[in-house]
Amino acid sequence: MREQASRLVADADWSRLTETLGSRRLLTTLGPRILELTEGEANDDFRATIEEALESGRKQGAFLQLLCLGVIAKLAEEGIRASALKGPTFAEAIYGDTGRRLSNDIDLLVPPDQLQAAVEVVRRLGYAAPTDHVLDDGLPLLHLLLVHGEGQLPPIELHWRVHWYERSFACERLLPPAPDPSGEWRPALADELAALLLFYARDGFVDLRLASDLSAWWDLHGAELPPRALEQTLHVHPALARVVGGAARAAEKVVGLPAGELLARSDELEVRQRLAARLANPNPRSSRSQLYADTGLIDGLLAPPGGLAAFVRRQLLPPREVLDQQARHGARRQARSRLGRGIGVLGRYGLRMIRLMRAPEALR
Repeated sequence: MREQASRLVADADWSRLTETLGSRRLLTTLGPRILELTEGEANDDFRATIEEALESGRKQGAFLQLLCLGVIAKLAEEGIRASALKGPTFAEAIYGDTGRRLSNDIDLLVPPDQLQAAVEVVRRLGYAAPTDHVLDDGLPLLHLLLVHGEGQLPPIELHWRVHWYERSFACERLLPPAPDPSGEWRPALADELAALLLFYARDGFVDLRLASDLSAWWDLHGAELPPRALEQTLHVHPALARVVGGAARAAEKVVGLPAGELLARSDELEVRQRLAARLANPNPRSSRSQLYADTGLIDGLLAPPGGLAAFVRRQLLPPREVLDQQARHGARRQARSRLGRGIGVLGRYGLRMIRLMRAPEALR
């Protein structure tokens, strides 16, 4: 897509472009790429803003990276396996610069049976106990959020999985086989790519941050992968087949990721994947409520066989604590009732599906 991108930046409104990238936390991710494409023709103010943002991002990234590695080392001392998810270490690995991918918190993956032990280790650094809703099995939906008691250190999220369709993929394939105090261990390339696709789908294919990660990762590692590189992972973890395939299709649409090189074609899965990929929204202008609804609809479309009940509990009838959290995030004074929220979300699903099905390319 380089030629097309070069044509687009040639007609850029630099002031508006700077403002838009900044508001969407893409200034350091896409700004350097735009400078590369313009080959010296970029507006001087735009160039200066990018350089300033990169410098600031490197300082923040270095701080987060130092803290992240320190926490991983402390977890290793207690025999807890841990690895960083995304963040500055990942930015350095795929972009070659810790400042390219802005982060405000630290995401760590730990085994589910060591999650509570990991919480105790992090709390020794002055973090308060997490308040996330916990399911009947004693685990949160995805992670536990720990906030520093005095606000001196960034939040830390302790994950036990990376997507709600899996209970073993992250633990088996994204964690080092033994505690690694250096924090340098990385998963196999196919598993790392699968994780990036799962992140993309989980966030509803919204905006360009995760799509840009996939694009940068492919530029760096795509040539190293064999044909149908994801098939072995999906054979072992079949519940991820729809979501990984759908995310690959969405990334193909948005950033040109060659989905056909990664996965065998399957007529059984393609209709759901096509519909989900059509919901990919690289330039979101919808309301926050509609974006939430579209993300939930993608969840339903890509859910594995037998996943309907879990989808309803997760997206339509979540626990009261989750509704209160969503109300705070959406700046509402009071959370809606579970039934009222479920009816409202179903209505948004229906309207979106009607629009999708009316489009002639919906099932192509």
